[in-house]
Amino acid sequence: MLFRSVYAQNLKIAVVDTDKVFSDSIWGKNAVLEMEKEAEKWQKEGERIDKELATLEEKLAKQRSFLDDKEQEQKLEDEIESKRLEGQKLVQDGNTKLKIKRDELLQPILDEVKEIIRKLAIEEGYDLVLEKQLIVLYLNPEIDITSKVTVMLDKSYKDKYSSKAEEAKKATEKDNKAKEDKKPVDVPKKSN
Repeated sequence: MLFRSVYAQNLKIAVVDTDKVFSDSIWGKNAVLEMEKEAEKWQKEGERIDKELATLEEKLAKQRSFLDDKEQEQKLEDEIESKRLEGQKLVQDGNTKLKIKRDELLQPILDEVKEIIRKLAIEEGYDLVLEKQLIVLYLNPEIDITSKVTVMLDKSYKDKYSSKAEEAKKATEKDNKAKEDKKPVDVPKKSN
């Protein structure tokens, strides 16, 4: 019992708020923007279907007022039902695609945050690193490493993606140069 007490007194603990790391980091902010763009695409498609559905319903209402053509009425009702089903499928597909996109964007961030925390714990000698959201009733700000993790994540993001951006830029420049080399050259015509 005395050994545990002595060990507990020497235990070095840190706490990190991974939600804050995600929301404050460049990588996290970029992921959120990308998710919003993706959601906006699905939203616009849903709005298009809603407009088409409203147009069909309006057309059906007018037709009921003026015509007694049951066959035409049934055709419009079928078209409306089909459009509703298309809207429901769009919602399901959109939710599935957004979940896939979210996982695709978040998993690399989460993996990098875990690795950063692991490295930081080893470098700074932490015996235990806790997630702030998990039952932390009191937190001495001195053991909060959230800002360190955020800074390290931002650096990691810049290192990974600025080099990819540079590679893409160089590849684009190379492609443009190759295209310029293949351009036909205007040769002045000889005049007689």
